[in-house]
Amino acid sequence: MSEKEPLIITDAQAAVIHRKLRRVQRIFFISFGALLLLFTLNNLLAADGSLKLWLVQSIPLLIFIPGLMQQRFRTYSWICFVILVYFTWSVVNAMSPLVRWQDVVVVVLTVVIFISAMMISRWMQYWQYYQRQQSSIQ
Repeated sequence: MSEKEPLIITDAQAAVIHRKLRRVQRIFFISFGALLLLFTLNNLLAADGSLKLWLVQSIPLLIFIPGLMQQRFRTYSWICFVILVYFTWSVVNAMSPLVRWQDVVVVVLTVVIFISAMMISRWMQYWQYYQRQQSSIQ
């Protein structure tokens, strides 16, 4: 059996990873905020809105805010799982005979959130590995 060589991340690679991470985090937070704002506008400000539906739509996403603030990569991984429920729900609505523009927007936002959260989780793991690697050298 051959042993795996340890992963070595160079300073140049780390700079690229960090730049990608920050850029995609901005995209993620804009999309995440837009999804929450859309739920709020559809349910609290619309004439046919419902506070109960807003709570059902928003609370599963709001639960992740502490982990997002603490920059935990596992939070982003869990968001990937949870956002699939929203994606499934919105695709069904978007493909119904009575398509509303909000349903199409939710499909787009959930796809952007899923892909960006997946990439953030991965790049954040590499970034944290690089930081541990640097602290062990010093």
